[in-house]
Amino acid sequence: MGGDRRQYHRPLRSSPGPQVAGLVRTLCRPRPRKGRGIRPCRSGGGIRMSMLIRRSNLMVPVTNAKFVTGAWRHGADAITLDLEDGVVPALKAGARELVRDAVAVAGKGAAEVFVRVNKEFLVADVEASTWPGLAGIMLPKVESVEDVVEASDALTSAERRRGIEPGTLSLILLLESANAVFRVREIIAASERVSQVGLDESDLSASLGISPVAEYDPFVYARGRMAIEATAAGVEPIGIAHPLGTLPRLLSGDDMLKAATDSKNLGFKGIICPHPSWVSSVNTAFTPTESQVDFYTQVRDVFAQAIAAGTAAVPFAGRMIDVPVDEWAKVVIATSTACNLRDAEKQTAMEAASV
Repeated sequence: MGGDRRQYHRPLRSSPGPQVAGLVRTLCRPRPRKGRGIRPCRSGGGIRMSMLIRRSNLMVPVTNAKFVTGAWRHGADAITLDLEDGVVPALKAGARELVRDAVAVAGKGAAEVFVRVNKEFLVADVEASTWPGLAGIMLPKVESVEDVVEASDALTSAERRRGIEPGTLSLILLLESANAVFRVREIIAASERVSQVGLDESDLSASLGISPVAEYDPFVYARGRMAIEATAAGVEPIGIAHPLGTLPRLLSGDDMLKAATDSKNLGFKGIICPHPSWVSSVNTAFTPTESQVDFYTQVRDVFAQAIAAGTAAVPFAGRMIDVPVDEWAKVVIATSTACNLRDAEKQTAMEAASV
């Protein structure tokens, strides 16, 4: 079973219906800790689900004061302060001095705050990043179990020095080579701090000698393998549908919503957003719609009536409703509740910060 998810979730601030509230509590109840970190919560009945709501993760260069100052206003579930590709080598040492204050500023709107570190400067970057208010680090260029263990150990040391409970901070892993994709199962199992894993498709293209083009998707297998391996391990896969992974660009609201919805339907649970214009569409795509919630609420009612009548399968709306469909209905309703509560929490924080 997974570890204690409480460090990753803020208190629910409203009262959902009793069935949904019960499922949310079941999925996110405290578990005994295993190792030094946390796994996403899992439900029974063969469905594994994390109630971690991290649909959008806005990437912001820590050296851009304007971007850092305004990042919390965009409503992202998470904000990642970039010390890696977004900072030129000559400025990296000075950028570390900016992180502590930037963590506090980025968190004003109740977003989880991460820092993308440089693998080659791991210890220095972790030391500069580990302050109260940090949710974890994003670790790029992961190649092996040893990379993950080294990062987890660095976090443990920094947590102790800063008076943070060891195991509190999480890891988001980025796989950027053929070797990493091949070893994804052992990599994500290397630490219970790992909460999400994604591909850096631009660097993966370079690793494979590929020149990206919109007409051809070279990473169908890589994305699918990562999504399956991560989900099986209770880790959330994150990413975006082709071609935005290798050729990111600004899109209109409808086009971005379609791209994000396609990503959800590939099995991803969230998207790293290189531009604030992505955030709203991404949040919408990964939140069940009102019509979906209405439908699955009816499914639950119809199935409950069928069970009371002594049958575990009943026709409804042109399909058969049985136990797996009812279990999925629970997940959809609980996810909707958790997303709505998360959005309300961010809205409250943003209104307070704007005063």
